[in-house]
Amino acid sequence: MPPSDAARFALDEKLLEAHAQKDHAALIALYLDAADMSDQEDAVAFYLTHAYVFALESSDLRAADIKARLVAMGRER
Repeated sequence: MPPSDAARFALDEKLLEAHAQKDHAALIALYLDAADMSDQEDAVAFYLTHAYVFALESSDLRAADIKARLVAMGRER
């Protein structure tokens, strides 16, 4: 079942706050949540790419798993 408009709005608010705080750990988690909420492949790839960039910038261990998801989608090598 797709997320409600309220759930998407709440996630957007959390993303804006995490960006304002420059909280990379939160941004990674939130972009992963957004990817998991999305039902369109391009949106999933968009959110995963953002999570991947923040994971790489902060040497987060989740980077390898995120990359694997992008590779499986044909969006990364």
